[in-house]
Amino acid sequence: MINEERLANTFVELCRIPSPSGKEGRVAAYIREWISTLGLTVEEDDAAIAIGGEVGNLFVRYPDGQSEPLFFTAHMDTVQVPFEDEIPVIINKDKVYTAGRSPLGGDDKAGVAVALELLANAVESGGRRSRPLEVVFTVQEEQGVRGATYFDAGRLMATQGFILDGDTPVGTAIRQSSYKYRFYINVEGRSAHAAVEPEKGINAIKALGSVIAALPTGKLDEDSVANLGLIEGGGVINAVPDKARLVGELRSLRPDRLREIQQEIEEAVQREAAKNGATGSIEWVELYSGYFVPDDAPCARLFAQACEAEGFTVSYLTTLGGGDANAFNNKGLTCIVFGLGMEAIHTNEEYMLLSRLDQSARILHRIVGLLV
Repeated sequence: MINEERLANTFVELCRIPSPSGKEGRVAAYIREWISTLGLTVEEDDAAIAIGGEVGNLFVRYPDGQSEPLFFTAHMDTVQVPFEDEIPVIINKDKVYTAGRSPLGGDDKAGVAVALELLANAVESGGRRSRPLEVVFTVQEEQGVRGATYFDAGRLMATQGFILDGDTPVGTAIRQSSYKYRFYINVEGRSAHAAVEPEKGINAIKALGSVIAALPTGKLDEDSVANLGLIEGGGVINAVPDKARLVGELRSLRPDRLREIQQEIEEAVQREAAKNGATGSIEWVELYSGYFVPDDAPCARLFAQACEAEGFTVSYLTTLGGGDANAFNNKGLTCIVFGLGMEAIHTNEEYMLLSRLDQSARILHRIVGLLV
């Protein structure tokens, strides 16, 4: 049976630990200690060396060497928080929050807490009722799913699983997500003294401004969105700037539509830079590919059956956002993003209801056979 008090305490203790991307070491230590009390072994990959950071991805299997398991993932990192020692978590009856002082970090401490409770109950049952489990605790999800992208999926026996990272309502699961690219636009002009001979210069900032005005941004259609996020350029105020840079991102559920928008952006860069006598170039970096999981996939069927048993009408969702599910689905595994009912994630107003944590834990325990 689910130990609701233990689950709540685990969640709150995790939320109190600051763990912005790249600084997940204290949460990893908490997980290691927690798992050791169950008599299980935690493996760590070398992601910390490969992508930088305090710790790599953690991996736990229970029991070992059994039939095909299900896999579950949760990420240890959060967005940036204004505290280094302890996040001031408040518990008011059912609600866990910070009263506006910091992001709570329920994204994804809720997923970590539920995964630990799942492992605890599997061990306490002696493995007699639970399906075999494989659990991955990833790093740097908030920085473009870097930990999950690096993780070697060949370590998993499972082919079906659940990403415990949904800010959607309990009883929902994300089964489709977008392709995501980051782009870097560089504009080069010509430097000159701004007072003595400005006519000899080509202002890269002005040229980039023309490029920006021509770029698609915001919601482009029902399947696609673009954003312009960072501008850099210039230097001393009395010189015509010869370099300027823009960083943005593009997402789409449809690869064909994504390519159309990429071409539109590339043409705008060349055209508008040339109008100003400058040159423009663009670099594309694929952060992750999209995915779609059909209703009849085993993980989707298990989710629907468990939701129905707990009195929820299952709902499958599509998102233009992304996360670890993009990485794992594109490694040849099949997984959906499990809704945990988080609220206002990534903001100081973030909160979590413990009753929702219990509900999501019950659904997960039904999926693996710990509740019948």
